[in-house]
Amino acid sequence: MSLWCFTFPNSTASLYDSGLIGSRHDRLYNSHMRHFYQVGREATEFLNTLSARQERLVIAAVDYHSLIQPGRTLHYKVYMGEKWQYPRLTDTSTLNGGCTADAELLGEFDATSTVEAQSVFSPHYFAGDEQLVDRNVRYILLTPDDATDEDIWEHSPNKSRVVKLYNELEYRWPVSFDYARELQRAERERKARGAVKLYEPFTVESANSNDKNHHPWVEVHPGNRVADAPKAVIIAMHWLQAGGAERWGMETIQLAKEAGFLPIVITDADGHQPWITDPICDGALVLPLTQPMQYRVGDVPILRALFEQFDIRGIMIHHCQWMYDNAWWVKKYFPDVHIVDSLHIVEYMFRGGFPRESLAHDEWIDLHHVISPQLERWMEDVHHIPASKVVDAPLIGLTADSEHVQYAERKDLKTLNVVFVGRMSRQKRPDAFILVAKAMKKAAPGKFHFIMHGSGDMDTFVDDLIKRYDLGDVIERRAMSVPVSRTYEDADVLLVSSVNEGITLTTIEAISDGVPVLSANVGSQGTLVPPQGLLRRMTSSFIHDAKRSLLHLYDNESDRRKLWEVEKQRLETFSHKETANSLFRRLLTEWSK
Repeated sequence: MSLWCFTFPNSTASLYDSGLIGSRHDRLYNSHMRHFYQVGREATEFLNTLSARQERLVIAAVDYHSLIQPGRTLHYKVYMGEKWQYPRLTDTSTLNGGCTADAELLGEFDATSTVEAQSVFSPHYFAGDEQLVDRNVRYILLTPDDATDEDIWEHSPNKSRVVKLYNELEYRWPVSFDYARELQRAERERKARGAVKLYEPFTVESANSNDKNHHPWVEVHPGNRVADAPKAVIIAMHWLQAGGAERWGMETIQLAKEAGFLPIVITDADGHQPWITDPICDGALVLPLTQPMQYRVGDVPILRALFEQFDIRGIMIHHCQWMYDNAWWVKKYFPDVHIVDSLHIVEYMFRGGFPRESLAHDEWIDLHHVISPQLERWMEDVHHIPASKVVDAPLIGLTADSEHVQYAERKDLKTLNVVFVGRMSRQKRPDAFILVAKAMKKAAPGKFHFIMHGSGDMDTFVDDLIKRYDLGDVIERRAMSVPVSRTYEDADVLLVSSVNEGITLTTIEAISDGVPVLSANVGSQGTLVPPQGLLRRMTSSFIHDAKRSLLHLYDNESDRRKLWEVEKQRLETFSHKETANSLFRRLLTEWSK
């Protein structure tokens, strides 16, 4: 059997020998720096039957298992799941095939790890102190390319009476129900200002100090790096799909490549990972982790393997809980590795969300990057993080040119186009946007057109609400497949209905495209949007303020232009700060020395 060995790009002899040069699989791998296994022709032929996304998910899974089981030949069985499932790639369920019980078998193949281990990796799987059975088979579950998070949510067994009641109240009486939610928000905001409990890692020392532990653990030390290990950085993300934090995370992958690093992209949240095929991921080692994974007390096998195979100079955390929880391990064994996190928004639902996790893990983080003055104040003034550890660097220029902007004239003086751009999620509050459209249809029929650009777990709810209020002639839905630039070209006003934000990328994009912004007065939106463009947060007040402002802008084109000019001036002032791009370029340059 001819083996296809994935090493560095210049190691192509085996590729030619196998006769596979020119295949889609070959072209994919020529764009990557390094992989950690050998496969035969049957594997290649099978992988070529998959979509690009599915293929890269399988590749990522094989890389992961090859890294933590060096030298072993494992048998992979690949299945197609349902839309309501998430891929299973690295978790302990890949050992027993429980998640694939009723799934369709797509194909199977062997892959041999080519990893040069520098320390002893256990041939057994563990979940804490429990050894798991390993029959030398890995069961990989894929999902259809058209599967969405909403498919998962609709199939969720969490259909308790409370949840059903909540959903019904939200659908039937969204405005009235928001009064109760506003009280809830206020209480959550209060809790987010409370003291943060520091993270306590489960180390060998802490485990062995427990009197109930009858099986003392022995510390596992990482080995030395392999010779000529390539320089790398770890970019730890939530997932590879649409979101503001994710867009910035993708940008840092590109910045790392430009700085001469191999990006190692790690995600820790369940998702269909549609962005894994983005060209930015070419040239990166991508590892979408599915939980729970193999671990032993005080040891993180995948990090140990990566630090042995690569010269890792730094870690960038973009809302990745797994990386937060394992930052202590990195600093224990590799104290010179720089760890930086990027924070976007205080999530009051989760007592602060990822900014709170950042505080809890502050001991192991060298620098906190925030994107808004509000978050900077929350970190420094509320939670007393030293100012020297916090830097406010806005996401200016990420997706828009803020330096060469001009006003977008009305396309049609008879119709004002109002747009929503973002995920269909409760944080973005698309229901409030729909209620504004309902109010404008009643107040000024035929004068306003609304565009909702995006998708998410509230897609069905949004469609049902539009149908309920008979707004199909007023509201146009646009999927994420439509270029967002087209929506900004069609826009006369961006309406930000979010219940919580930092500074939205959509606000920066709209202003940069010459479009004025009306926004709920949340987070640091007031940094760019002046008082005349800010709307009260509570849904009833938001609808009232939006209605008044939109009617005024419809009849006063000069004021629409003045609103944009003020926002443009504020954006220019905001842009004088060091941008996130500039900050991370500078950091990467320092790390490369």
